[in-house]
Amino acid sequence: MVTVDRPPRNAFVRQARKLYNPLGFSKGYNAILWLIFDGAFLGFILAKFEYLNVWTVFCNPNGQGGFSAAPGECYWYQNFDRNKIGIIIHLGTIMPAGLLAFFQFIPFIRYKAILFHRMNGYVILILVAVSDAGAVMVANHAFSGTIDTQIFVGLLVTITTITLVLAMINIKRLQIEQHRAWMLRSWFYFASIITLRIVQSIAVTAQASWPESQPYLAMPCAEVLFTYKNNTTQLYNKYPACDPANSRFSTDGFVVVKGDTKGNDVMQVAAALGANFGMAGFFAWAIHAIGVELYLRLTPRESNRLRQISYERQLERGYKNAGSAGLVIERLGDAEPWVPMTRIEGHAEAHDPSSSNVNAAVKESE
Repeated sequence: MVTVDRPPRNAFVRQARKLYNPLGFSKGYNAILWLIFDGAFLGFILAKFEYLNVWTVFCNPNGQGGFSAAPGECYWYQNFDRNKIGIIIHLGTIMPAGLLAFFQFIPFIRYKAILFHRMNGYVILILVAVSDAGAVMVANHAFSGTIDTQIFVGLLVTITTITLVLAMINIKRLQIEQHRAWMLRSWFYFASIITLRIVQSIAVTAQASWPESQPYLAMPCAEVLFTYKNNTTQLYNKYPACDPANSRFSTDGFVVVKGDTKGNDVMQVAAALGANFGMAGFFAWAIHAIGVELYLRLTPRESNRLRQISYERQLERGYKNAGSAGLVIERLGDAEPWVPMTRIEGHAEAHDPSSSNVNAAVKESE
C-alpha cells in the first residue's frame, strides 16, 4: 500500500485514497485514468472471452450483431484450413494476453510482485506474437478482407511488435521510464480495436441515413450463399448474377452488394461493416496514438522519477552511461545530455548509489 504524505484536500479524497492507495496509486488522477482505460479494456476482453468457443459462439449462425463474427466471415473460417487455423490461433491467444495485460498496469503488482510482473510479461509477449501470426493469416477475409482492412491489420501487427520489442530492449538495459512509455504505446494501440467498433458503428449508422453515402462491396456468391444458409432461392432472387445460368453477369463468381444496415438483408449489413472496418481502424488508431503521446507529455514527473531510478540501478550494474543506457532520445537525436537529480542539486555524491535522493526515489517506487 502506498503511503501519501500530502494531507487530503477534503473528505471525498480521504475516502477515495482508501480505494486506490492499496492498488499502488499515490495520485487520484492516475487511478481514474487506470479505471477508465484499463477497466474498459478488461470489460471488452471479458465480453469477448466467450469467443474462445469459436464454432459455437463466434461462428454461431444465429448470433446477434456484436456478439459473433461478421455475417459471412465464418464461411472462410469453416471451409479453408489457413483461415480456420488462423482464427483459432488469434482468438485463442489474444484473449488470454489481453486478460493478463490488465494486471501489468496495477502499480501494486509492479512494486510488490516483481517476479509475477516479469514472468507475466514474457507470457504475454509469446501470446501476442502467436496472435499476430493468426491475425495476418485471416486478414484477407476478416470483415470482407478489403485492401484497407489488410493494410490496417498489417500496420497494427507491425507497430505493436516494434513497440513491444523497444519496451523489452529498454527494460533489459534498466531504462524503466522508456519501458513504461513503449508499453503504454503498445497497449494503447492494441486498445484501438475497441474504439474501432465505436467508429464503425457510427459510420454505418450515418451511411444508412444518407443513401448517397452507402458503399458497395464485391462479395463472392459462395459467401453469400453460406450466409443465406444455403438457400439458393433466396440467393438467386436477390442476386440473380449468382445463378449459374447468369454467370456471364458476374466476375469470377463475385456480385456487388450494397452496404445498408436498415434493410433485412444480412449481406448488406456485412457489406456495410466490411466497407467501413479499415477506415474505422485507421481513425481509431490515430486517436489512440495521439492520446497516448498526450498522456506521456502530461506526466513528465513520473517519467523523471523513473529515470532517476533507472540511473541508480544502472549505476549499481556498472553501466558507463548511467541514466541513459537504454534507447533514450539523447542517443538518437541532438537533445542535451540528461543530468541526474543529485548532480543538478550540486551534491558531491551524485554518482554514489547510496545518495539519499536516489534511495528516496527507489524507496518510493517500491
